[in-house]
Amino acid sequence: MDHPQDWIEALAAHKARREPCALVVVTDLDGSGPRDPGARMVVSGGRLAFGTIGGGNLERLAIEHAAALLRRREPVSESVSYPLGESAGQCCGGRVTVFYETFPWTRRRVAVFGAGHVAQALAGLAPWLQADVVLIDPREEAEIQPRLAAQRPYELLSVDAPEAEVDALPEDALVLVMTHSHALDLEVLARAVRRGFPYVGLIGSERKWARFRQRLAQRGIPADQLARVRCPIGLSKRSKEPASIALSVAAELADVLASEPVR
Repeated sequence: MDHPQDWIEALAAHKARREPCALVVVTDLDGSGPRDPGARMVVSGGRLAFGTIGGGNLERLAIEHAAALLRRREPVSESVSYPLGESAGQCCGGRVTVFYETFPWTRRRVAVFGAGHVAQALAGLAPWLQADVVLIDPREEAEIQPRLAAQRPYELLSVDAPEAEVDALPEDALVLVMTHSHALDLEVLARAVRRGFPYVGLIGSERKWARFRQRLAQRGIPADQLARVRCPIGLSKRSKEPASIALSVAAELADVLASEPVR
């Protein structure tokens, strides 16, 4: 038999695995019902993951509703009242109120193409940004300079074709381009601009962006899409020190993360 507090551990386990889930609680019962108020279950992946609110058609309806709320990919809480008659496939004859609370356990993705000085300094601020940061680079970790910290709050993805990773990013990702190669920068940027991400930033000067903008326009990318690219990046353009640039860019990203809704 489940301990009354086991549902807390069930939620914690889903959070540790970053698996979205919903807590479903019987909060009120008028008449006869399958479970008393306080009965709980956890729904994840469209299925019952923990507990029960009594089984039968009521539980099926609750699982379906919880799954629908989770598809919204945002925290939701609401109560729904169910008559326990023929419409709910129950014969208890009472009415039960069920409370739903969803836990998406999702954070925005910040994809940094490149793993140099500025990229590493920026990625180190991932906990402050409260975002999942990934550095994407064609080099193996041993080849990257400066050497990456052994303990780091971000992910490193070493792939032969970093530009191909643009297509796999979620639509609400924030993208920064700062590789060790101008040719690679251009290829990544060309794909990122076409995706329409809420933020696309390119490290470099206005002169660099002018050259890139001309080449991208020659590839048929519309001017309104090119106008969304931020270059130079960061709120301040005064310092060229990697740490200062990283702080400036992080402040810019934080503003975007706060203002852009998760889609």
